[in-house]
This record gives sequence, structure tokens and C-alpha cells, in this order.
Amino acid sequence: MGSREVDEYADDEILLKLASTTLNAILDSLNHVDEETREKILRLCGIACAKETTWGPAIDIAEKISREETSLDRIIERTNNEISWCSKWVKRGNIISSTCRECGCPLVRHGIVKNPEVFCDCSKGWVETIFSTLLKRPVQVKLEKSIGRGDDECRFIVILDDDQQ
Repeated sequence: MGSREVDEYADDEILLKLASTTLNAILDSLNHVDEETREKILRLCGIACAKETTWGPAIDIAEKISREETSLDRIIERTNNEISWCSKWVKRGNIISSTCRECGCPLVRHGIVKNPEVFCDCSKGWVETIFSTLLKRPVQVKLEKSIGRGDDECRFIVILDDDQQ
């Protein structure tokens, strides 16, 4: 560490910059692994984010909604009102979707993550975690469009089985 005192690194701004640099190096390295491995790793990041206490945590709110509601319409209504996300969730047929005009990830929106193309799979993992909890069963999530991958909006699709509608 050179001649700097260890306590000099305790400044929040310095730590945030260091965390950003480290996180972006990790994300850049994920460009060198196969797509399946990258998606698995970032899915786990999304699960961790859903459990992060800063957001409620979102997973606890989803568990509460799932205990208190049985109607899918009410679940979606409460999710829109109680869990922070970049857009409303809408049910049409056997899908629930959300179209965001800006990235839903605060780390991307605030410039902490510099490689949103890779990081989009984290948000996909977050959506999967929240809706699997809300619906009390595994769900399939697709990222149909992605700002981080060059589209003009993000579009997340939660695919319901026939018995979930």
C-alpha cells in the first residue's frame, strides 16, 4: 500500500471508486467466459441484489405479497406499488412484462457499472428471483430488449405456465 495510512481508504468516495473499478474489472473478465457461465454468475448477483436491505429488501416485500395475496392481478398491483422498479408490470395472456425507458439498475444509471451489456443478466436474475417468490414457483424470464446492449429500451418478460394465469 505504499506510504499511505490504511485509514485513508476509509473515505466513502474512495471506497466507491475502488469498488467500481474492481466490479468493472470482474465484469470485463466475464466477456472471456462462455455465455452460460456468465449468465449463471450474474443471475447470482441479481439474487443477491434482491436480498439487499437497501431495497426493502425486495425479496422480503415479495414474500409478504405472496403470503397475503392469491389473485395474480393483486400480486402485480402490489408489486407495482411496493417494489421499486423502472416501470410498471403488465399482464397480457401468459406473460407479465415491463418496458423501461432507462436502465433499472442504479449501479448502471449512476455510472458505477461501466459495462451494462454484461450486467443486464444481473437484472434478469433479480426479476426471476422476485417473480419466483411472488408466484411461489420457478419462472422463466427473458430479456427481449436491453438498453445496455444497444436497444432504446429494456423489456423484461416473465413467462407464466397455463396454470399460473
